[in-house]
Amino acid sequence: MTEQQEPNTKRNPVVKLVNNRNFLVFLAFVVLSFFLWFLNYLNKNLNSDITIKYKFKNIPKTIIEQNTLRGELIVNASGQGYNLLQESLKTRNIPLNIDLEAKAQDGRPLLKFVSEKGYAYILTNDLKPIIRKKIGDKITLGDIKPDTMFFELINVKEKRVPVDISNAKYELTDGQVITKTMIVPDSITIIGKKSSIDSIESISVEHEDIGLLKTKKQYTLGLDLPEGINASQTIVSISHEIEMFTKASKRVNIKAVNFPPEYSYTLLPKYVNVSYIVPLTHYDKVNEYNFTATVDYLSAKGNIIEIIVKSNDGKARILRKSPETCTFILENK
Repeated sequence: MTEQQEPNTKRNPVVKLVNNRNFLVFLAFVVLSFFLWFLNYLNKNLNSDITIKYKFKNIPKTIIEQNTLRGELIVNASGQGYNLLQESLKTRNIPLNIDLEAKAQDGRPLLKFVSEKGYAYILTNDLKPIIRKKIGDKITLGDIKPDTMFFELINVKEKRVPVDISNAKYELTDGQVITKTMIVPDSITIIGKKSSIDSIESISVEHEDIGLLKTKKQYTLGLDLPEGINASQTIVSISHEIEMFTKASKRVNIKAVNFPPEYSYTLLPKYVNVSYIVPLTHYDKVNEYNFTATVDYLSAKGNIIEIIVKSNDGKARILRKSPETCTFILENK
């Protein structure tokens, strides 16, 4: 009689081990322990490097194109392990958009030019605000590698030009006069292709209606940069000193000069009415002696001479005079 063969499960130790209930319970506990350890690990504050891909937008024409290919930043970050893992996975496929026309933390352009050496650069530390915006505020950012991005320039020139604020429109209330306008900075350095830079004599602010001007208020205006032109500053601050003025008039005696000494003369009229504006705070300090009115015989046309009126007070501004001319009569002495 043939001997009955034993089942394969008894001969195969691996299968036997898998069918062993105690082993399965042990394996389940190992997996559960690892899972709990991993959750506990992710719950701790950790330090790790996150790789962030990036790409550029608004690329100046003065930068060589191959310098703007996509790349990667290595950002040292610290925070809860779960957040670090989440951001590490999320940033793998979603690149960071770096706007080369944006401003850095200090208000100056993000992209800085060194035209005399033919390159531009970005300090990657200035990218932290947009990186933080991308990954949130639950992670603390540390050092970034590389610390500087370099870009090669083509045939560029830089030039210092004044800022023109004539595009800024404003209103004044009745009696208000601007006594001083301050622009900071009042000139900027522009950078671009030499053929474009040579024809630029000034840079205007963008068209903007400020509305009613207020005293002791500073206005920030963007610069209207031509296409392909970069600048050391993209905004300027403007402030005005404004005073309330009032109109007034004085009758001033006309003084004759260079008349022939052998003749006596008579001026008609002998006085001129001078209309002027003056700050309200200075109104009581102005009198007729703050103005001079003269007629010069050497400039006479026939017996008619223009009356020249000047203000000797820096705060009293002449608006008009009446009459504009006077006549004279000469008689032998």
